[in-house]
Amino acid sequence: MQLRSKISCALPLLLAACGDPQVGSDYPGEALLTIEGTIVNELGVAPPGQVEAVLVWNTEEGPSDVENFPVRASATGSFPASFTLSIHAPPPVIALNDFSEHGVEGTRVGIATIVAALDEASAEEGASLGVDEDHVLVYVESEMVEGGFWSNFFGGRLSPGFHVMDVLQREGEVDAELQAAFDACNAAATTEAEHNACYGYDVKLKIRPSADGADATLTVRMAPPEDLTYPDWH
Repeated sequence: MQLRSKISCALPLLLAACGDPQVGSDYPGEALLTIEGTIVNELGVAPPGQVEAVLVWNTEEGPSDVENFPVRASATGSFPASFTLSIHAPPPVIALNDFSEHGVEGTRVGIATIVAALDEASAEEGASLGVDEDHVLVYVESEMVEGGFWSNFFGGRLSPGFHVMDVLQREGEVDAELQAAFDACNAAATTEAEHNACYGYDVKLKIRPSADGADATLTVRMAPPEDLTYPDWH
């Protein structure tokens, strides 16, 4: 099974100074996930406008015509800038990875990077101002199969809902543990579906649940593009 990155789309974030109350007629209700973080500026110059925090959901396959959802607030003031990120709805279906056509389990999963950008149009890798290099957010739509592609990918089953995940860069080096797991899985596979599930071990990054969960502190680092490492799980 060969998988290629096809689309990405931005999801609106509610970005506010820590401690600011969410009140008024526009209050979106109880958050499904709330995490805190800091945007730091290592560009050497001030950004040319207000910086927005954007979730970019990366998918392997999907339609090429993707709607970008508007960012609802901006990070303002001097840097480092603290923020609270509240998510009030699951990602749109278009942002979820669905590998069922490859004979893989039916669980749909979203994986998002957190970037700093002047607007959503410049939120893509290479155009954004910065990224959290050490975390991604994961959304699991339904119960995950034990021994399936996604549980192999994440080092175990994740419950439905949002998860803050640590990103461990492999940088081209073969991870002995993942390689051994892939080889054993592949040797034991007797069907195409079982073989495809083994590809969960054959990935560029190790993505594992953050020990701090939703209490993890994110750091979005603004720096020259050549100095940034965007989490690329494909």
